[in-house]
Amino acid sequence: MNKIITFYVLLRVKDLEFLAKNRFTKLPFNEIPFTFKKEDIEKYAENLKQYTEDILITASMECDMKRFTEYRDSHPNDDLSEFGELSEVKTNTLNHALIDKVKIENVFGKNIQNFDDEKITKFLEEEKFFFEWRLRVFLDKNTREIIPYNYFESAADEYVELSPEENMERVKAEIDEEAKSLKKKKEKTFKINSVEEALSYLINEDLNEEEIKSFKNKSCAARLEHFGEDFGFHFGYGMYLRNIFFHGNKNQIFFDDLDKYKPNNLADSGELGEGIIYDLLWRKLNNCKTSPANAKKIQKIKKQIENGVEDNSYWNLYTTMKLLSYNFTEDEIKKQLKLEKRMDDDGDNFEQYYFQQKALLARLNKEEKQTFENLKQDYFNIQNVINKLKHKP
Repeated sequence: MNKIITFYVLLRVKDLEFLAKNRFTKLPFNEIPFTFKKEDIEKYAENLKQYTEDILITASMECDMKRFTEYRDSHPNDDLSEFGELSEVKTNTLNHALIDKVKIENVFGKNIQNFDDEKITKFLEEEKFFFEWRLRVFLDKNTREIIPYNYFESAADEYVELSPEENMERVKAEIDEEAKSLKKKKEKTFKINSVEEALSYLINEDLNEEEIKSFKNKSCAARLEHFGEDFGFHFGYGMYLRNIFFHGNKNQIFFDDLDKYKPNNLADSGELGEGIIYDLLWRKLNNCKTSPANAKKIQKIKKQIENGVEDNSYWNLYTTMKLLSYNFTEDEIKKQLKLEKRMDDDGDNFEQYYFQQKALLARLNKEEKQTFENLKQDYFNIQNVINKLKHKP
């Protein structure tokens, strides 16, 4: 793994427009102050704000040491000292060696309360969205993917603009093809008599290699999303399952077998029971069958609930059963419940607790936890800067 050297720079508002045009991957040549320590650049900004009307923004740049050294050594007369201003050569050196993005850290200014540049705020909002998405993807995928700086631009490059007529023809063709495919699939699925057969059909006949890989890559954090299991499931894969197994199906043997799973189901059942199939499918592909020990604990809690509990206790017990079914430990469950309570009690810091909860659900190892903390900090740094510029507490 290549060594990394981190620089801290002091930007002005006018620099942000250049950064935005370059996806925050390139500094402008503007004799920008720099240092190797975060506290030094912040101290400099704190002092400088007394003598300028400008808004001052600190940012960090992680640079590849090898690339940095190569470029620096080719310009021996323009060396980087501990503190100073970036010449054109120094600016090019940092841009050449930059690994990811110029990351916004903090904001300073004696007149922040008067800031009202909507264009600059929009640039920062777009960056905030990127870092939020990067954080979510990292937690939602078992591969711990870190999306690249040009992730959204890459997706846009694949888009092909069509005329209204061409678009209509394409949509009609897709609908016709989907209808034919669905009819053919129903000829098989309506003859299926059990949930196990349904799972076997999905894994061995219906899902392709990439789709199976996608299921295996979906983390527990994605499955147990605070805002609803697999947010968007109802109108996505849930709709597909309803179409191939439920709508128009009169096979009562299949529905009777599905009913057997309902008493022990702790996932969202969905509109017609498709959620049960989906949960079992995810568990099967991710080797997440409830352990016998946890199954006993769940039955014990169910009896406790049957004997009557208060509303607040009920939801805590229900959450405990659900997490036990995914084989979380009692210690992990206690942490989850504590974070859930903090989200309810402290709305101002809801997102902090929310992402901590997702991280716990994602079952991160030591190295992944450190990466998570870094990604989380990237997101909250720019969010805090935006809040200050918008005069939010």
